[in-house]
Parts: sequence; structure tokens; C-alpha cells
Amino acid sequence: MGFAVSYVLTEPVPRDIETAIIRESQSLSSGRTWLSCAPPIPRNHDGVIMGVSKPNFFPHPDDVADAASEDLPDGTLNDLLDILCQISKQFGVDWEIAHDYSDGPIGYIRSGVCDEDVRDQIEAFSDLAGDLGIEGFDLGDL
Repeated sequence: MGFAVSYVLTEPVPRDIETAIIRESQSLSSGRTWLSCAPPIPRNHDGVIMGVSKPNFFPHPDDVADAASEDLPDGTLNDLLDILCQISKQFGVDWEIAHDYSDGPIGYIRSGVCDEDVRDQIEAFSDLAGDLGIEGFDLGDL
């Protein structure tokens, strides 16, 4: 079962802003283990600034132990959205958000504010992952 959240800038930006956005996303992503989700690291793909973050709903026990030893907070899908909101506000850019099971965008982050539909869907996927963990599912069950 694969699932990823994608984010793409709604308009092109000058090269210096692109570089600053990428640098800032790396800076804002530091200080977390990102065990539960890949950090938001946008890249230029054929002139479009975008990224894909795949949640890790069922981390391997060894990875969990390693993350715990770092004594850092975990990076989650909600943290991903928060960082994209900060970048949106700081650089005056807007993000289009989608996921593998959407037929197009599920919503936007504009002027640093995330659409409620985006938050609701991301939280629903996070809740589902938690529910599956409670029920005892693991990667071998999917």
C-alpha cells in the first residue's frame, strides 16, 4: 500500500527565490527525526518547484529505537504542512497539495494558510495509520 503527499508551487519563482525556498525547507526540517514522514524538501523538476513526502505508517522497530535515541521530536504529516505554510508566508508563494488517492489537488496553502480540507484529509490518513497500528497490522499484513 503506497501513499505519498505531493506539493507544488502554483507559480514559477526566480532562481534566487527557488534556492532560498529549498534552503529554508531544509533548515525548518532540521531538529526532527522524520520517522513518520519524509521531510518537505522541494526540488526543481523541469522548472516546477515541487516535492513528494511519503509517510511511514509502520516504521521498523530498529528505526524507532534509533529515532528514540536521538531525543528529537518526530516529523509528521502535520509538521510537513506547517513547514509548507511557513515557507508560503515567508516567501509569498502558494502550494497546491495532492496525494496518491486524489483526482487532482485536495487544496492549497495560500499566504501561509492551509485549506481546512487539506488538514482534514491529512489528519484522516494519520488517524487511519494509528487505527491500523492499534489493530496490530504491520507491513506484512498489507
